[in-house]
Amino acid sequence: MKLLSLCCNHCGAPIEVRKSAKFVTCGYCNAHLAIHHTGSSYSTELLEEIKQTTDTLVRDVAKLKGVSELDRLDREWEQERREYMSTNKDGTQRVPDKGTAIAMGGFVTVFGIFWTVGAGIAFPPMALFGIIFICMSVWGIIHTCAKADQYNSAKRRYHERRRQLIRDHE
Repeated sequence: MKLLSLCCNHCGAPIEVRKSAKFVTCGYCNAHLAIHHTGSSYSTELLEEIKQTTDTLVRDVAKLKGVSELDRLDREWEQERREYMSTNKDGTQRVPDKGTAIAMGGFVTVFGIFWTVGAGIAFPPMALFGIIFICMSVWGIIHTCAKADQYNSAKRRYHERRRQLIRDHE
């Protein structure tokens, strides 16, 4: 059995090990060492240093994974958010809002009522347009309020998931 003469990386003491050994414990300081074979040279390295380096790498990878998951979640939310958006006549986009829906729908409903009453007196067949205005405004209020509720629920789920990801990767 052929032995190698090496030195302990921790205390510098001489160590005799078999050529095929992968690990050794120093007889003087009890340090656990890894034996590295590179070509015709041999060296030792403290396993504790390897463990610290590995632990650091594991933490760094976990942080990167968390950042990646947050980026993915943010991209998915932005895409989902666009699906809820309404486009105005000037091309600007906005999220659905119950207050705006009720205000605008209320205005159209009041207009429809005045139209129906005025047309019903002057020319009864035109009163039908007022009823159509009223029905469309009520439908618009209901539809926009439902969409606003869906948007707010989705936004709440997004924020909860984001907070959870941040807690998981701290």
